[in-house]
Amino acid sequence: MDKNSKKHIYDFEVFRALVEIEIERIKRYRHSENFSIAFLYAPNIAKKFSESNIIENEIAFLIRENIRSADVVSSVEEDFIFLFYPDTTKAGAEKSINRIKSKFDFNIIEGIASFPEDGIKAEDLYAKLVKVMNEKLIPVIDID
Repeated sequence: MDKNSKKHIYDFEVFRALVEIEIERIKRYRHSENFSIAFLYAPNIAKKFSESNIIENEIAFLIRENIRSADVVSSVEEDFIFLFYPDTTKAGAEKSINRIKSKFDFNIIEGIASFPEDGIKAEDLYAKLVKVMNEKLIPVIDID
């Protein structure tokens, strides 16, 4: 992997801080009018990785290679990836996610929340993502 492929892959605390900073930047400078955050969930991807030569965190690097350099990837759990798309509408985030999904041969479930469409506070955007997660993931998550 080249040195640029590791750019903008952060833990979830940094991801949350970026969302809050972007909201404050938009309020203060009006430089941008929107941004989007998203989650990607690949059911049982950790199990698939353990059965192949791919390491768990490699999914974040593979996604990183298929998005803009300004976008941010946050690997949260073994099956979850969060994305931060600065200056991107919901339609733009959907386009990017469809491009990502086309690169993989396994099922990926996604959800998107966009500023200001889905909320003007970080809590509103996270609540929207949680709502989408609940709608899309409860039927597919196997609870033992």
